[in-house]
Formats: sequence, C-alpha cells, structure tokens
Amino acid sequence: MTSQQENKLILCGCGWLGGYLASHFRSQMNIYGTTRNEDKARALGQQGIQAIPFALGDNPQDLLAVVPDSTFILNIPPGRRNNDLSQFTSAMQQLISALYNQVPPKQLIFISTTSVYGDQEGDITTSTAPAPNTCSGEAHVEIEQWVQNTAPDSGYILRLAGLTGPDRHPVKTLAGRTLSGATQVVNLVHVDDVVKVIEALLVQKPANKLWHLCSDEHPMRSDYYPQMAKRLGLPAVEFTDELTGASVPSGKRINPGATLTGLGITLSYPTPWTMQPA
Repeated sequence: MTSQQENKLILCGCGWLGGYLASHFRSQMNIYGTTRNEDKARALGQQGIQAIPFALGDNPQDLLAVVPDSTFILNIPPGRRNNDLSQFTSAMQQLISALYNQVPPKQLIFISTTSVYGDQEGDITTSTAPAPNTCSGEAHVEIEQWVQNTAPDSGYILRLAGLTGPDRHPVKTLAGRTLSGATQVVNLVHVDDVVKVIEALLVQKPANKLWHLCSDEHPMRSDYYPQMAKRLGLPAVEFTDELTGASVPSGKRINPGATLTGLGITLSYPTPWTMQPA
C-alpha cells in the first residue's frame, strides 16, 4: 500500500459498521468519519478517527476538501420509520454527484442492502434483478443506479444481509415476541466477514462493481431464533404459525457464492449458528 499520508479512508456515515472498519484499517490508513454531533466527534477522536462536520443534506465542501486520493465508504441509513425517502434519496444522489463533479475519490463503496430483492423466493444471486417492496429497498435501488451511472469505473455496490457482531444480534430485539413467518429462512452476515470483503474491494479493485454478502447457511427462523434466545438466556421467541412434518424452508436465500469466489474469500462465519454475541 502507499504511505499512510496518501492512504485515506472516509467513512461517510460513521455508525456501527464504521467503528469496525476504523479499528481494522487505522494502522494502515488515515481514517475520517462524518458527524454533526460534538460528543460523537470527541468519541471518534478517541478511536483515532478524524471527525468531519457533515450530515446528509449539508453543504459538502468540508467533506470534499478531504476526498482527494481517498477511498470513500458511503453508509448512511435512511432511518427505519421514515416512509417518505424521496428527500433522503435525492440528498444521497446530490452528494455522489458533488463528489464526481469536483473531486472523485479513488474508489467509492456504497453500502446497500439485500432488501433490494424484496420478497422473492429461493436462491438469490447478484444476477437476480432487484424487486424491492419497501421504501428503504426502493431508495437503495435508486441510489445504486445513481452510483452505477455517475461512477461506472470506481463506484462499487455492496449489498449486505442482516448484520451481526460481538455486540449486535437480531435475537436481542426479537426476544419475548411472538412472530409470524416460521418457515422463512435467516439471512445474516457477521461484521468480520463484511470487513474482509471491503478490504478485498479496496485492495483488488475488481472489474465487477456489484457484490452482496451473507452467510452460506440459512436456517429457518422458527429453528434459529428460539434456540439463540435460549442460548443467550433471553425471553423465548415464539411463532404464530406451527410447523408440520411437511413444512419446508421459504423466502429468499442470499447466495454469497459469486462474491466469495470472485474475491477469493472464505467466510469466517459461514453459518448463523456461530454468530453468537458476547
């Protein structure tokens, strides 16, 4: 790699995943992270991340001043409860356009979501056409298309399944609840594998620009979540629909094969059963 001075990583949207990326790359790169919150800026500084005052929709000039010769990871979530994402989508598009009109980064990686595939059934590969059925899924498809059109040579899209890590697991929010969709399968990915794939994109700069990531195995929700809740000593997870001997797995199964083969990667967490938070 080049010297650290020339090697800049900008985390535009420096949330949970950003913290893991900063921890992994800070010995190799200068790390910058965006925030408008002074307490968060101080916390970033303690993690060795140089804070840039920026929130989506702001004038991006302070951000653009740092962009030359950088890798730019765009990871700003739309907010779960926002049903009108037109303003979010437009602001993301304007930011991407500002980057490429003024100071294009060496590489842009847009963190997208496997929710762009909607409720399709069966094996989902990167060649499966998006079919979003949520506001968030639709917004991410629009932003993906903008990246592809604006930055066809250096813009990458990485669609992630549900994120887990040492301090994050969906069973923590599902504990004590009664759910539907017993036969639907689980699509989860561990943060260590996400970092591994992002590092491969940074280093290899592959010709292919569209990737997605998930574990190899997909247990049914009614098998997985009750057992994980029990393991962690959490309140039980139950389901309204009962399984029978004829019950078969349903829903989409995100197949990571093309990503793993294309980048020469082996998953550290190929099965959700080992994704056990601390």
